[in-house]
Amino acid sequence: MIAASVSLPADHAAARPQVGLVRRSLGFALDLLILTKYRISAVALFTGYAAIAIHGTYATDWNHIWPLLLAMFCAGGSANTLNQVFERGYDAVMTRTRHRRPLPDGRVQPWQAVVWAVVLLLAAVAINLWIYHSPLGAWLSVGLVLYYSFFYTLWLKRRHHLNIVIGGVPGAMGPLLAWAGLTGTLTAAPIAMFLIIFMWTPPHVWALAIRIRDDYARAGIPMLPVVKGIDETTRQIFFYTVALVAITIALPFLDAAFRRGWAYPGLALVLGGVFLLWAWRLWRRRPVMPTMPLFRFTIAYLCSLFAGLTIDGLMSR
Repeated sequence: MIAASVSLPADHAAARPQVGLVRRSLGFALDLLILTKYRISAVALFTGYAAIAIHGTYATDWNHIWPLLLAMFCAGGSANTLNQVFERGYDAVMTRTRHRRPLPDGRVQPWQAVVWAVVLLLAAVAINLWIYHSPLGAWLSVGLVLYYSFFYTLWLKRRHHLNIVIGGVPGAMGPLLAWAGLTGTLTAAPIAMFLIIFMWTPPHVWALAIRIRDDYARAGIPMLPVVKGIDETTRQIFFYTVALVAITIALPFLDAAFRRGWAYPGLALVLGGVFLLWAWRLWRRRPVMPTMPLFRFTIAYLCSLFAGLTIDGLMSR
């Protein structure tokens, strides 16, 4: 039997490499986006916009604020990219990350990621300086990258079980970056919003860390559940939750910026009560309750609080 040979038209054959190139380019672009940890960066943008809404002047002037939001994304994306460059060896041995992140999977080379991080940081600095004339915003962007990528990732994270507490500063900087970019200064309102996120971070991260403590132990990262055990971790979750809820409820009495409406105070009171009860049951109940539902609730909790701040800010304009 003689096999028939089929020849493709010349234009079709030439198109196949082009299609492959487009797919590889799109895949590479997606991997660069993954390096920014865009979900985390989106939360930072959300909290930053809440600060813009509380400030009020430019809350709905999107032509004015969209470059600032882009600068915030670039600063956070730069820090997150360098974090993954430095942690690619650890990510390679953790089940949660070894195939999901581009560097341990070999889809992006380390030098490419470093170039990408530098480009993002330069963009953040340029936007703050040239569009908003805010040296403070530029310096905070640089500080975010240095703190998270070098101080936290290279030094703190592998040396102390309270790494996530001290290392919570960069993740809480969304309101500071937004306010500094708009005004060139900082006041009590963005600092209070920073404090909310800072105190929220340990219960949020430790709820996940309990679930994946074996991964952290395999990678040699001294997270609290690995070093001190689950009982101590649940105790710390409860005490940090008490402090967090106390701060969120007290703020409307301390600063007029947080009592412009009823959305934020109401959410702080109701969701804070749920958070406290959940954290208390997690600490006292044995065997320990599953922590992933609490982890997901902490995300909804923070987003709801800042949505309340945004609503109050917009409604008071």
